[in-house]
Amino acid sequence: MMAKDFTAVDISNAPDLLRLAEEVHRTGQPRLLRRDNEDLAVLTPIAIPLKPRSKRKKTAADREAFLSSAGGWTGNVEVDAFLKENYESRDRSSRPPVEL
Repeated sequence: MMAKDFTAVDISNAPDLLRLAEEVHRTGQPRLLRRDNEDLAVLTPIAIPLKPRSKRKKTAADREAFLSSAGGWTGNVEVDAFLKENYESRDRSSRPPVEL
């Protein structure tokens, strides 16, 4: 859902709500709004649009540079050792597993 899909509410004259909205905008961290033990709403920042990609046309040299990078790690990375270390590092992690 995009911001234009919402009904706008002017908070210019609601200093507490304005301060909270500015904090969410500045930090990029959403806030859960709660009354007593009841969750009422989430105040979340609007995503900042990404800069548009360059309009520069890709050249033959660009394509050649891209294609020449294929296989660049061949001979530089031992795949089996990399995968083993990767899985072992997950076992040592103190982060809880993600359940999907």
